[in-house]
Amino acid sequence: MSAPRTYAEIREGEELPPQERLPTHRKVLMFIGASWQWVPQFHEQATAERMGLEGPIVPGPARMAFLEQFLRRWLGGAGTLKRIHITHRRPDYHDRPITIGGTVTRKYEEDGGKLVDFELWIENQAGMPSVRGNATVTFD
Repeated sequence: MSAPRTYAEIREGEELPPQERLPTHRKVLMFIGASWQWVPQFHEQATAERMGLEGPIVPGPARMAFLEQFLRRWLGGAGTLKRIHITHRRPDYHDRPITIGGTVTRKYEEDGGKLVDFELWIENQAGMPSVRGNATVTFD
């Protein structure tokens, strides 16, 4: 984790350094086991193929967790996540690398609070967007 970022040092338009992750089959199984999301397309090749997928897919809540963890690491523990919203564009598959990134889109003060808005995204190994989202973080 990086050093805690202060509100003053964050700049609109700032790019968060992209991070590559590999959601391995084992890690996805651990996630769905811990969250009781035993939906067949998340872990069974045959079911995924019957649904027209290339293989088992990474669950949406896991992808949201990847984005949240990415943002929290970049912030270095600073700020409080006020909200996060994502939309799923296409599936991500087990054992295929994904790239997570983001941008600071707005920095402002509202009702006495200091807020920062972010655009967040995940791209598959072909560079196609699989998840798009945004988040707001508050600072004291």
